[in-house]
Amino acid sequence: MKKSNRLSILVCVFFLVVLFMPGIVKNVRGQGEEGKSTIKEESGGASETNKDFSEEKEEFKRKAKEKIDKFDKKMDELEAKLKEAGSKAKAEAKEQLQELKEKRAALKEDMEKLEASSKKTWEAAKQKVKDGMDELEEAYNKVRDKLKSE
Repeated sequence: MKKSNRLSILVCVFFLVVLFMPGIVKNVRGQGEEGKSTIKEESGGASETNKDFSEEKEEFKRKAKEKIDKFDKKMDELEAKLKEAGSKAKAEAKEQLQELKEKRAALKEDMEKLEASSKKTWEAAKQKVKDGMDELEEAYNKVRDKLKSE
């Protein structure tokens, strides 16, 4: 009798394990209902972060390009004024304008690096572009002021 009781208990336990095993395995693998939502939330957060990064990157590039385009127009205006300026002012301003063009070329390279930057190098590349724009603005103001004073 003891053997048959043990055998029947063992069969019942085996039956229960087989019955509940798929639910246990699903939850361990993250495939149960709770597991599915957790995994989706985690991966959705990562894609959301990437989406935010891409949007931030595109917005910054767009604004930087607009600002650079304005500088290009301002530089063209300076060149036109330079042709009208006196000879003394013209010589000094011409040198400064050349420096301004070199800074503009360097900024263009920084913008290309910015476009190729990864999430890890984004902040450094972004700061370099901002610094380049500030230098360009400063150089522009210097040339403009020189032409105004003459």
